[in-house]
Amino acid sequence: MDKTKSKYIKHKIEEERRLLDLLAEQYGLQDIRVLKQSMELDRLINNYNEVRYDYMRRKEPTA
Repeated sequence: MDKTKSKYIKHKIEEERRLLDLLAEQYGLQDIRVLKQSMELDRLINNYNEVRYDYMRRKEPTA
């Protein structure tokens, strides 16, 4: 796995998670800003998982 890319994505996930918490606290869970932020966080988590999966797939031995 590209450690630089992985670290960057993990950092962004933490930033976006903190923002989501602030927005939820300020506006409530049903606010469109909170829902959009939640979708952004999901996108980043999915991206991170894709990077990890790609790394694991390349790491598996071939027969």
